[in-house]
Amino acid sequence: MNCQRNRRRHHQISGLCAVAIASSTTSTTSPTTAYNPSTELNAKTQQAMIDAINDEYYARAFYTAVINKFGAVRPFSNIVHAEDRHVSLWNHLFTKYGLPIPPDTFMGNVPAPDTLQTACQAGVESEIANVQMYDRFLEFVQEADLRNAFTQLRHVSQNNHLPAFQRCVSRY
Repeated sequence: MNCQRNRRRHHQISGLCAVAIASSTTSTTSPTTAYNPSTELNAKTQQAMIDAINDEYYARAFYTAVINKFGAVRPFSNIVHAEDRHVSLWNHLFTKYGLPIPPDTFMGNVPAPDTLQTACQAGVESEIANVQMYDRFLEFVQEADLRNAFTQLRHVSQNNHLPAFQRCVSRY
């Protein structure tokens, strides 16, 4: 499963973006309009959604563990709130497409690293891996709202989070 491979590769990662994309993801369908089940998502797209929400769950758990161990240090204290918004976005999309929302099995099960330096470096590696993950998803996902979500998350990983964690590495 890609998510498990990503978690191993991102051991103690920092996760995804710190943008409230729920308000920036738009589609031609209003949020209250139900998904048309005659246009079922293929298995590969469904797995991409599962991998994405699991990555959000893992990131949120990692940020929380770092904050619990080291206090409300940046960029972790800023980005952890974005993870809640990202999970909410994915919850909306899972619901829209009539798919069960995967449970969060990460909170409380992801350890913080021994040092802030290690946590920051994990953040750098995670953001690079996230951009690559979204690039892979964008090769095959066809639905406009899902493409928009992946594109926005990719943009923030590349342009906001990666630089924040690079600064973090040089600070600690």
